[in-house]
Amino acid sequence: MIVRSDGVSQDPVGALLAEAFPYQHVLRADIAADLRRCPVLLIDPPNKSFFGHVVELAIGLALCDQSPYLRLLHCLDHDLTARLLTMAGYGPTDNATTAYGAWRRNGSELQPAHIFTVASRLAHVRNLLNDLDRHCSDSVDVARHLLEQYPRLLSGRAEETYHTRRVFRTVWASYSSGFHNALRSYGAATTQLSLLDARRHADYLLGTTVLEVKTGRLDEDRYLDELIQQILTYALLAHHDGHRVTHIAVYAVRYQRLLRYHIDELANQLAGTPIDLAGIGAELADAIETRPRRRLAT
Repeated sequence: MIVRSDGVSQDPVGALLAEAFPYQHVLRADIAADLRRCPVLLIDPPNKSFFGHVVELAIGLALCDQSPYLRLLHCLDHDLTARLLTMAGYGPTDNATTAYGAWRRNGSELQPAHIFTVASRLAHVRNLLNDLDRHCSDSVDVARHLLEQYPRLLSGRAEETYHTRRVFRTVWASYSSGFHNALRSYGAATTQLSLLDARRHADYLLGTTVLEVKTGRLDEDRYLDELIQQILTYALLAHHDGHRVTHIAVYAVRYQRLLRYHIDELANQLAGTPIDLAGIGAELADAIETRPRRRLAT
């Protein structure tokens, strides 16, 4: 652990990015000024973390042409999986009724109530898997058994679900007003992009754009600093892993704003000089690989 001049400890990844990109504060100021001009959605979900998962999963289900989140779906029985995929606008291909990865979007219009139901169920599965992953290697099998025995684990508390659904309607109306079409225009969607042998996961890769979705507040420097470090990390690791990445983007849900940057131009600006993305990506990968591994349900 490295200690900054102000006495606050900084992890090696943050220290490496701070050294490679000393002008991150310029981007932070630009984003802050941009977001202050945006019409802010007045939303207050009862469980902000859970709501963030629901929105991320819903957007992924809406963007993908083939059914995503297969690890989550494999925790459910066939009948429930088929119902959820149908509600999300997917249908089986010929001779592939149980090969969920082969289900494809059928062109039907997405209903907010349906997409919320699917995304909220999968969010509960994700939370369960994240808990199990810390303790067992066969977490999918354990989760499937638990959900068979206790199906109420997929529903959560009725009052919390009711209030979350109300907030989701507001967010989904905003998303559907133009953001969905904008994101679709970036290219084919991959959800929960696994990076550096699953040590990190980006929300989406859309064509050649790495996208991060933020449903929470971005009105303090610390939130923006975390966001900038996050998108730089994902872009560098994606480049390191061999993905063709040209842009990084942030969909700030609460602020109804989509920000997108050309990775080469942004990296050079934040570094203050032309920079070798491959070299920095390799250094970043090495710094992360020396840290304890963490797993994430996808």
